[in-house]
Amino acid sequence: MPIKRRRSEVEIDASSPSAPAKKPRLIDTGASRDHLSPLPSELLVRILTHLSLPQLLNVAPVSRRFQRISEDSQIWKRLYYSRFVLPRALRIPGFRDGSAREGKLHYSSRRAVWADGRRGGWVDMRSDDRDKPSRDWKKQYKLRHNWSKGTCAMEELHVEDGMSAVTGSREPQKMLVKVCDGIAVTADLSNGLRAWDLKTKQMVAQINLAEADIDAPPTCLALDEQKLTQQVVDIAVGFRDGSFGIWRLDIRDRRLLSRYRHGKSTIGPLAGVAFSHPYLLTATESILISLYTFDRPNSSSTSRNQHETSSETERDSDTNLPAPYLLTSLKSHTSQAPLALSIRKTRVGTVASIAYTFATLRGWSLGIQDLHLKPSSSNLKDTPDITTTRLAYTLPITSPSSHIPSPPNSPARPRVSTSAGFANAIEDGPISICYTHPYLLATLPDNTLILYLCTSNASSLSISPGIRLWGHTSGISDAEITARGKAVSVSCRGEEIRVWELEGRADGRSIEVRPTASGSTNDDANGTESPQVDSAFDERRNWVGFDDEMVIVLKESRGRESLMVYDFT
Repeated sequence: MPIKRRRSEVEIDASSPSAPAKKPRLIDTGASRDHLSPLPSELLVRILTHLSLPQLLNVAPVSRRFQRISEDSQIWKRLYYSRFVLPRALRIPGFRDGSAREGKLHYSSRRAVWADGRRGGWVDMRSDDRDKPSRDWKKQYKLRHNWSKGTCAMEELHVEDGMSAVTGSREPQKMLVKVCDGIAVTADLSNGLRAWDLKTKQMVAQINLAEADIDAPPTCLALDEQKLTQQVVDIAVGFRDGSFGIWRLDIRDRRLLSRYRHGKSTIGPLAGVAFSHPYLLTATESILISLYTFDRPNSSSTSRNQHETSSETERDSDTNLPAPYLLTSLKSHTSQAPLALSIRKTRVGTVASIAYTFATLRGWSLGIQDLHLKPSSSNLKDTPDITTTRLAYTLPITSPSSHIPSPPNSPARPRVSTSAGFANAIEDGPISICYTHPYLLATLPDNTLILYLCTSNASSLSISPGIRLWGHTSGISDAEITARGKAVSVSCRGEEIRVWELEGRADGRSIEVRPTASGSTNDDANGTESPQVDSAFDERRNWVGFDDEMVIVLKESRGRESLMVYDFT
């Protein structure tokens, strides 16, 4: 039977009921559904600004254009604000209802006033970055994110050469370290005063202390960062023979210049120093506090104070400092180390602060004394006036009735030559204290820290009750805190480093720093890792400091010292 011929589609009447219904077919091309690519980049930046961080990271790999636009500074500036600035601003009283919000802190692509973490005040970012390229907000976000997670890269910087390990003195010479804006300043008798670039791990400048006829080891170190924007840092160093000196580090020219040299003194070894030109604050191991100013009065009545400031000055007239003038001296018979000195600027003058430890019938306490300075209002007197002196102290910390000795890995308390009555009075007192207004932080031998908040004005000074900070599992060697409440503490032995965000938080939670493996400057970087575990018991962490990008730890291993650099960038 012949097969019937099928009718062609042309012969089928579309109106007949037997004709199949046709469905509209959409053209499946990417161009018809892509509504973003035709848009200009300025509008895409506005759109991507409203995305969350996970959404932004998912959009970035779509194309090269999206990858480039997703790295725009305005996008990351808003993300930075939402995660790191706004939560802090919400803790400001009156910010939620708007009374403290206007003119203080808000997001804007054109105008922004941010909270500066290192200095602890309101800072207009436009005034800070006039001479700098535009801020990389993605880099800033990554930096703060790494801080919040404790993620960093670790490298070891060897700052001690072979000759420094061999000294004629039986007592080991300890190295002093201070850090500011990526520059580490070290001081010791063997190698002198040196400055290191922590990014390149190279020495910036060095000066030999023997050139200034210094034969006593340095015992305290302080930095003045007032001219840091001009690539200049002033350095104050105190020595065991009671002398001190002022040096200037020119980062741009890579040189150290001596500005002032104070002669030996009979008041004893210096235990602390603070410097903020023109004021210098020193403390001896016998708790004798001296406050100097380098703004010399013009009157001839100052001849009676010249026995306090016999000195030698630098020949270079550009960096020459006159002999300082002794404003006042304080002597304490009940205070004991550790102590901390600080000098800070205020709107109306300068405040010099002394934080100290003293014994009580119930244990021990911390005290603070503020000296308020301002320029003299009298035409007959050129020296500053000490307008007010304020005192405050904490509630006593009760010592346990039966003292349990700390384990061997706990750091030793600093030895101070005090009277016999107070030689063993503070068995459970703090190991070290750090005072950066308004925070007073003390490290204790029971593997904890205690935090105090200080409130100071022209008429009063008070200290809040202390908050215990738990988290360390071994003896704490040192801790440092900024004016924003960010602190870093390090254990004496082992690798335990903790970061604390303490501003406006009573819980006192910390983040443990967990460095990742990276290429280091160690001599044994290619060796096995098993000797590190065995040598951990021979290593000590004696000091910790940090800036916006790094944490620096002074490590001592088998009589040699080096700097452990934890880079969060």
